[in-house]
Amino acid sequence: MAHSFRSCLLAAIAVTVSAGSSIAEEVPASWKKSMTGDPATNYYLAQAMKPLANPDAQTLRVVKLANTLSNLCSGASLDKKALYAYMTETRFADIKGNAYNEAAFLADSTFRYFDYRSLAHLCAGGAYLFGPKGHLAPGLLKAGRSKPKMSYDSQNPFIPLPPLARKS
Repeated sequence: MAHSFRSCLLAAIAVTVSAGSSIAEEVPASWKKSMTGDPATNYYLAQAMKPLANPDAQTLRVVKLANTLSNLCSGASLDKKALYAYMTETRFADIKGNAYNEAAFLADSTFRYFDYRSLAHLCAGGAYLFGPKGHLAPGLLKAGRSKPKMSYDSQNPFIPLPPLARKS
């Protein structure tokens, strides 16, 4: 009786461990092929590279994306001096009133369906976008390990991002 109880207990532990390891999977294996620093293979990177029609919205989107990647990608950090230089160069402080609110709405709309897959691909391409030779805004981000900080949860893949603050 004790032997069968131990066998059942060991089987339950083995099932739990194997289920736990699949839940804790960092990214699905099928994504790894496209998680590159090349917009030709990384769709999310290519989308991030497409400029918005409104230059103010583009500026706000770049700032929000750099900040998001610095907070959600493992080991990544924002270079505050480079961010300040970018904001000065793009005249960020001059975006005011209604123009700011419209630009913020457009920039936020690009993150409407932001999910773990988007994050994983953008973390992988963070250096391409914001590294020392960044193609979107050079030097804004010190790239980390090119992966998200949190684990993948297939039951809840969406990542809610706070909207840009509206100015009245």
